[in-house]
Amino acid sequence: MSIWRLALKFVERDILFKKLIAVLTILAIASGVATFVSLRILSIGSRTAAMNIVQQVLPGEVVVYGQGLYDVSEDVLADIKRLPGVKDVTPAILVTGYVGRNAVFLLGVRPEDIGNVVSKFESGQAFTSLSGPYAIADIGLAKKLGLKVGDKVTVKPPYGTSFRQYEIIGIAEVTMKIEEIGAAGGYLILPLREAQNLLGRPGYVSMAVVKVEDGVDPNEVKSLISVVFPGSRVMLREEVIGIVFKVMSLIEGLLLSTTMVGLAVAVFGTTSTITSTVREHQREIAIMHAGGSSRRDIALIFMLEALVYGVAGGLLGIVFGIMGAQVGIEIVASYGFLNPPLILEPQSLLLSFALASILSVLSSIYPVWRATSIRPVEVLKSE
Repeated sequence: MSIWRLALKFVERDILFKKLIAVLTILAIASGVATFVSLRILSIGSRTAAMNIVQQVLPGEVVVYGQGLYDVSEDVLADIKRLPGVKDVTPAILVTGYVGRNAVFLLGVRPEDIGNVVSKFESGQAFTSLSGPYAIADIGLAKKLGLKVGDKVTVKPPYGTSFRQYEIIGIAEVTMKIEEIGAAGGYLILPLREAQNLLGRPGYVSMAVVKVEDGVDPNEVKSLISVVFPGSRVMLREEVIGIVFKVMSLIEGLLLSTTMVGLAVAVFGTTSTITSTVREHQREIAIMHAGGSSRRDIALIFMLEALVYGVAGGLLGIVFGIMGAQVGIEIVASYGFLNPPLILEPQSLLLSFALASILSVLSSIYPVWRATSIRPVEVLKSE
């Protein structure tokens, strides 16, 4: 009988004899792998969704903010629009407010900029003037509050006690795909002048998105804007994406530490299981030594058993990880800030499988060393 067949017989007998221990060892490995796979899939999907949101929300290349919430003057925006290389400037107000007792996002835009924030209308139409007691509700908000075209809503700004009433003239899908962030639960789009009057800041907006001409370096436009509007915060769209990714990287780092704990538990579990197996098979190991089996042959038996645990745990962990990622995506999407797609990266799945297999084999090194160090005379004498 070849050493490989003998090793497989040993592994089969051990797993069948210690079913519960074998299952727990495999599950320990699978849990660590599943956590890694889930977080990796969520990370890739979230980064993709975040980039899509930034590109949709910020259709230009340069974003201009003031020092406060609503202190970007429309007069300054007119000066910015006259700068060389600037194609268009889109002013907007974006703040939290209340519809009744429900927190929402209030978005004030010009009629000509509706296309930048709305992808399609489910019913009704867009407003055609800068002012007027009209509003567009996003689909999520309309479903949540049971709104339909023709209904009237009472809107309160984020501070103060004043409120105004607006008629819903359209139900639309917001391009930003944001339905809930924290306490806010949807979008209500107002004409720009109405939003300014509601906040008591006529002539001011909270941000402006600058679209540059084709072939023009956005960095040059950014520098020019900083000169024209020295008190502003000017950022490229790529810088906004970079900030989002930095925050996400910090969160991923914290979650990765949890994954490492899970993998450490899996390694400890595998080492414990193989050590127990070596202890139970001391007599067989001593007989094999006495019969001329090499240290390499004995090491192969127990390393193969560890590999079987790693392969089984790795495959099971990938399945659990994909299922966990689907649940995680649904949870993240329920908050509305991101709607991550389920992206399966073959490299990540192969890395997870390889990680489970390699760590399992490495975790067997100590018990294998003990097995190959057994002295037949001492063991058989005690028997």
